[in-house]
Amino acid sequence: LAVTILLAFRKKEKEDRQLELRKWIVRARRERAEKQHFCLEKATDLKENDVEWLTATETRGLIESGDLDPSDHVVRLAKRCRQYGRDERRANAITEEFYDEAFEAAEKIKVNGKKGGVLAGVPISVKDCIGLKGAYSTGGLACRLQRRDTEDSLIIQVLKSAGALPLCRGNVPQIMMIPESVNHIYGRSRNPWNLRRTPGGSSGGDGALVAMRCVPLAICSDVAGSIRIPAAFCGVTGFKPTSTRVSNKGNMRPRKNNKAGTSVPIPAAVGPVALTVDDCALFMKAVCVPEMYDTDLNIPRLPFDTTAYQSTKRLKIGYFFTDGWFEPCGTAKRGLQETIDALTKAGNECVPFEPPTDGWFSYGLLVSINGAEGNFRSYKEALEDETIIPEYNTLVTASDMPNWLRWIARKVIDKRRGHLLSCTRSGGVSVWDLWQEMAALLQMRSDWSDAFRNAGIDAVLHPALPLPAMPHGLSGNLTSAFSYMFLANMLLWPAGVVPVTLVQEEEQVYPKGELPDNQRDYLADLAAVVMHGSAGLPMSVAVMTPAFQDEKCLSVMKEVERVIGFSARPTAYKE
Repeated sequence: LAVTILLAFRKKEKEDRQLELRKWIVRARRERAEKQHFCLEKATDLKENDVEWLTATETRGLIESGDLDPSDHVVRLAKRCRQYGRDERRANAITEEFYDEAFEAAEKIKVNGKKGGVLAGVPISVKDCIGLKGAYSTGGLACRLQRRDTEDSLIIQVLKSAGALPLCRGNVPQIMMIPESVNHIYGRSRNPWNLRRTPGGSSGGDGALVAMRCVPLAICSDVAGSIRIPAAFCGVTGFKPTSTRVSNKGNMRPRKNNKAGTSVPIPAAVGPVALTVDDCALFMKAVCVPEMYDTDLNIPRLPFDTTAYQSTKRLKIGYFFTDGWFEPCGTAKRGLQETIDALTKAGNECVPFEPPTDGWFSYGLLVSINGAEGNFRSYKEALEDETIIPEYNTLVTASDMPNWLRWIARKVIDKRRGHLLSCTRSGGVSVWDLWQEMAALLQMRSDWSDAFRNAGIDAVLHPALPLPAMPHGLSGNLTSAFSYMFLANMLLWPAGVVPVTLVQEEEQVYPKGELPDNQRDYLADLAAVVMHGSAGLPMSVAVMTPAFQDEKCLSVMKEVERVIGFSARPTAYKE
């Protein structure tokens, strides 16, 4: 009887909490709808073609020379954000808008003129989880709608000091742990290249905004590809700095009480999504300054080395085509080969590089670390009784599977899914087992460092992702396809993606019979679904270098950008 009463009480408590959260969602959406943006009423003589494709670097240069009015530029991009970014029938990329605030800041830029900072007058979007005064930092969680940020995070303070103008917030997934941006508060974001596909996650809203040229630069975070996945899916550039080079101070963590222990071995990195590699370098130049070092003493005092970034010396680049875990599609392989050929033709040396660990090991280790607590515990607790979105169903089901059933399931399902089931336990693992995983992570970092040094190379080049942007709802079942992205996070290395090609008509296939035997499975069937109807979608290559060689990583990315000259632009978001 007592148990029955307690269960009934808990059920009623949960129902009341869910009702409260729904009310908060309604309130937040009403606040957004009713907020007035007076600058949208202002006329501007700027034509769309004059500003639509300006990069952050070009914007700063034109403002500094007096050839671009920063206030007019804000108005033009604000109107573009409202037309394309906010429209829920289109990209639905924006959670909150700060057009008047950006306009007022732009007016002050006029007074300073050439004395402005590195990003003076450059409009930016700010990912939902990054602290911004007056905004909600939700991480896609309704429970975070209780209060707005009362101050800027350190990175935003530094960027504002550099003259950047926060224009809007980009949408993210609930709990920020799937590569697809959808939540109960603001809904689902869509890919500007194909509205039936995801822009990725967790910085999906920002990736879409940059691709649509609503902003030239977005400030995002990356703990498992969250900058680079949306950049790759949306055909723009993304850069994850060395994981401890840029401060994360003051940003929300999508866990209960803002506590996320897994950020100790694999920390989130703050970085840009941008139109060009130069824009990524501009971001690094703006934030690697004393204001950041003096406030967050955990960040090394390393100013951005412009000379190293602009080096034109001949490069030696190691490359690999597959991690042995998830075979890239034909477009990904072709894009990488064309990049290798173009780099070689330009006078660089490209050599095969043998990764010291494969995807079976590295992705399995990541799953073991993130799932060490068992049963998706910290993620469920972070919801505070909010209903979890369906995209997590597969992950939740797998994490909750009884241990006795896991043993049976591994015997009857395919090897890849069976391998992942063996990496976690219902109820969590022992402290001893967790320490062994930490030791394996340290050994992995040592092995990669040794392999890189012994190869005598400047950078590693590989497919950014094995597949193009996925249809909505598939990402939760295909997290295995993002193993290439997780590498740099686990190694703490800087890494970036550069778009290089589009899927061709004849490449809309994923031939199961041509795969290694241990990949001819359910995941391959899903990959074939992704490839169907994918013609015209962008695909990228990835570059990574050892820790604190950010300038070298960006320099190699710049060379890829130069020799490939990718210029395709999305149009689906206008339809």
